[in-house]
Amino acid sequence: MKRGQSGDESVWWANTRHMLKAYIKHLEMIKHGADSNDELVSWLKDQGVVRVEIELKKRLLSELGLNDLANITDAKLEELYEQQIEPFKRADRSCDEDILDAVPKKSRVYAAAWLAGQDMKQMASERTLYRHAKVLRECGIDILAPRNIERFPVKVRFIELEPLSVPDWYDLEARAA
Repeated sequence: MKRGQSGDESVWWANTRHMLKAYIKHLEMIKHGADSNDELVSWLKDQGVVRVEIELKKRLLSELGLNDLANITDAKLEELYEQQIEPFKRADRSCDEDILDAVPKKSRVYAAAWLAGQDMKQMASERTLYRHAKVLRECGIDILAPRNIERFPVKVRFIELEPLSVPDWYDLEARAA
């Protein structure tokens, strides 16, 4: 799956079947012209809101029989959404002290180098790198994604994903005026 990012506020993953996008909502609003002192922007920042969007492509819609509008239901869309966000619900184990014990011996040196922040492309040929990446992905480590240990020194172990409700004080009609 191809991965990309835009600044520090958004990241996306895509293949021929779908595109998954996640972004920090308050930063995205500011980027698109919202005032950083706006009450809604402050509230989104305080709540730590990350918006996740899924774009289903023609190929996946066809495979699921959803290329006919009559076959699309809220339940099917919710089920697809839950399947797609499943990776976000897995805990990042990269800060566990015993993570290397769970890694197959042949891949430990690559896992340790990645955990130390080394550039993996400098360590091995592309073929070897992808072979170890496949093994390590099963252990919860993605050595193909750059690890910036300076910029993100604090690790969050568990993030609870849940739908967001509109705050009681928010009035869309008043904001549009």
